[in-house]
Amino acid sequence: MATIALRVPTALPGQAVLPSGQCYILFNRGPITARELIAEKVRAELRKARSGGMSTTSLVLLLPDGAEIGFGPLDEQLAIAQSCRAFTAGQYLLLYDGRPLVDLDEQVELNRQTSLLFVYVPSVLNEVVERRLKDAA
Repeated sequence: MATIALRVPTALPGQAVLPSGQCYILFNRGPITARELIAEKVRAELRKARSGGMSTTSLVLLLPDGAEIGFGPLDEQLAIAQSCRAFTAGQYLLLYDGRPLVDLDEQVELNRQTSLLFVYVPSVLNEVVERRLKDAA
């Protein structure tokens, strides 16, 4: 199976991509789940943090508020699990070719033209959306 390198940035709503959120990740071309995309992004951000310090990574935007970040193998697995939990809680969006993925087990097809983007959703914005959904119900 062919390997492709994709640019996988992190952004904030209404702002350009964060300089510390840029990373290139190698993937096998073909199907992959949202959970696997998140795991690869977390691993890439941890590698950046290990080599350049926390100021070089957007990892804190992919983890629940107050989560500790360690650098060992078990810490990596914990960070992946926490990031998946943050995704399901709506702390950030994962866009695949401009379309938000909504389920961790949703499969998408990767190729050289694939566009991936992680968008941090500030908790204030999350609260406003939840309030509007409750009011509409």
